[in-house]
Amino acid sequence: MFRRVLASFEADLSLYRLEENALSQHAAVLHQRTGGYFKALAYVISTAAVIAIRSGSENITMKEINAATAQLGL
Repeated sequence: MFRRVLASFEADLSLYRLEENALSQHAAVLHQRTGGYFKALAYVISTAAVIAIRSGSENITMKEINAATAQLGL
């Protein structure tokens, strides 16, 4: 179920260089850091997307996930 939620986020993200399964491949880390809560997950993903846009990478990797969770205090 959690991976399906991540796949839905991936389908909706409008990042130019978003790699296939960019979020799904980090499912365990995202679940652990958000406790599996949808609201926390949405915050992490949207913050990571903003970081990716600002950096010009247009992709979400562990670098963006780490930066987002640190910024959000998760």
